Amino acid sequence: MKHILRNLALLLVPVLAYFCLFAAFEPNNYFGLHPNTDSDAPISRLKDFKRQPGNSIIIGDSRFAHFDMDLVEQTSGRPWQNLAFGGASLREGIDLLNWALDNNPDLEEVIFGFSFYTINQGYDTDRMSNLEKTLNNPFAYLFNLEYNVNMLTNLQNQLTGRVDAPETGDWVYPQDYTAADGTVYEVHTLLAEYPAALITKCENWSLNTSQLDRLYEAAARCAERGVKLTVVLAPMADIVKTEVCDVYGEGGTITEQMETTVLPQLAEQSAELGFSVLDYEWTDRPDFDDDTQFYDGFHLDERYGLPQWTEQLFTDLG
Repeated sequence: MKHILRNLALLLVPVLAYFCLFAAFEPNNYFGLHPNTDSDAPISRLKDFKRQPGNSIIIGDSRFAHFDMDLVEQTSGRPWQNLAFGGASLREGIDLLNWALDNNPDLEEVIFGFSFYTINQGYDTDRMSNLEKTLNNPFAYLFNLEYNVNMLTNLQNQLTGRVDAPETGDWVYPQDYTAADGTVYEVHTLLAEYPAALITKCENWSLNTSQLDRLYEAAARCAERGVKLTVVLAPMADIVKTEVCDVYGEGGTITEQMETTVLPQLAEQSAELGFSVLDYEWTDRPDFDDDTQFYDGFHLDERYGLPQWTEQLFTDLG
């Protein structure tokens, strides 16, 4: 029996060694072993909030995920915690808002990202239930293949000194304006080709009314709790409006449905429920230069566009 136990213990040594390596180099600071992390993965941001819940939070998709938080605090005069993550759907944003309300009784202020893209019936991802399970179960985190790949990638990056590049570009003509087939665009290629990537989700665009109703229910909950809620529509490049929103949609173009249905309803609900709306997508579109200030059709250049919008947004927020 002792021989069997000794052999089992020897077999466990490499497993335990791997788990120690995992805990040391996983990039999301799940176990709180590092003072901070710059990971924008949802598991990282939610775990950080659960450890130290902030009173002012940002919820949204990738357009809200990359703010310079020092600039945010400098402009607004108060610290914020960013819970936004890439690809977040309207459903996931609402689930996250309700989760934050449940986990922080002292929550005071929320920025909630909103867009024609996230209120599309055809874009309705649902990851919050799995995220919550992983938050509460370390073994689910340890044995998750994606997080193990993230750890190994982070370890490799640290060994090689590789740092992820920000979404910014000093575009050079003609190489950064020329497609693979030789077409030369008026704006850099990443931006010029971005609308085509949206068409599969947007060609049959229709309003996700059930999730909009849930948003208004969450807004009512914020009002009951005295939480200041601001719904923010992030800027989009002109090329997305003209080549996607003005062309596609079911029962009318996206532009028509946003201007005649969604925005009036949003204004009506905000007056009734007491939340604010800052609309940079349709009504108060910033005077940005698409080519130099947008990295692609949705994402502002992190050097030449995002800082300017950050200052505008958090100044308007008051």
